[in-house]
Formats: sequence, structure tokens, C-alpha cells
Amino acid sequence: MSICLNKLFKEINSLSPVLIKKIEDLYPINFNVEISTLPNFSLTLSSDYQKLNFFRHEDPQFSLRLDIFEALNALKNKQIPTKSILGDTETALVFFGVIANSSIDIELLVYKYFGDIPALILRKMFIQSQEKESTNNNQINQLLKSFRDISIRLDRIEQALLNG
Repeated sequence: MSICLNKLFKEINSLSPVLIKKIEDLYPINFNVEISTLPNFSLTLSSDYQKLNFFRHEDPQFSLRLDIFEALNALKNKQIPTKSILGDTETALVFFGVIANSSIDIELLVYKYFGDIPALILRKMFIQSQEKESTNNNQINQLLKSFRDISIRLDRIEQALLNG
């Protein structure tokens, strides 16, 4: 089974014509995506059609293998670990680099083409990861404040020893 993505690509083209032009320079692209807890799927992109396939290509240019956390991190941070790419790494890096440097709202596209529940799940995952980053930043700031306090105390002790 396949889902035609031509309509999605037309909308992306209206939002960012430069992005589509850069992707079209790489056509044809056939690659598999394997996310640990999800069924495998593949993408077929050419100048005639763009399809999301619910099967694996027999001879893909490259494959992307991620666990669920790496996949979420890739969506959020727009970075894919190179160890996750099998096959033509150069084409994969150029393709994902073009996508990462775009300014397209993924959440809005997920909502429009896949519905409100997947969009809400995606938003919840992004919010949770932002909260986790915020907690980490607070801990880092507290540690830096402690180091500054210790540094000030050491400076005062040094001044007292020099003047005493």
C-alpha cells in the first residue's frame, strides 16, 4: 500500500520553493525508514510522483535505522546520527541537510495531513523534551552559580591573606 504525497509536496513548494528545488536536484530518491517500534516504511521521490510506501524497497539508495528516541530527537533537533544511515550516506546527508535547513512547520503539516491526534502526540513529545531541557538548564545554572560563589570566596580569602 502507498500514499501519494504529491499534494503535500505542492504545499511544501508553496511554503518553500527553494526547498523543493534542492530536493528535486537529488531525484530520484528511494529509501527505507526503520524505527524500532513502528512498521518499516519507505519513501519514493521522483519528478513524477512522491509516495510513502508501507513496504521496504528491495534496492534503496539508503536506509535510515533509528530507535523511537532517536527518531523523536531527529524531528525536534533536525539532526540524524550518521551511524543510523546505511547505504549512500552522502545522498542521505544532503537530503536530510536540505530538510533540516528549511523553515517548514512540521507540526502544522502533521496536523493537516495526518490529523489532530498525531499532531497532539508530536506536540506533547516536543513539550516534554523542552521541559527536560529546561530542568537541565536550571541545574547547570545552579552549578555555575555555586562555582561563582566559590570563586568569590576564594578571591576574598586571597585578599585577606595578602593584606594580613
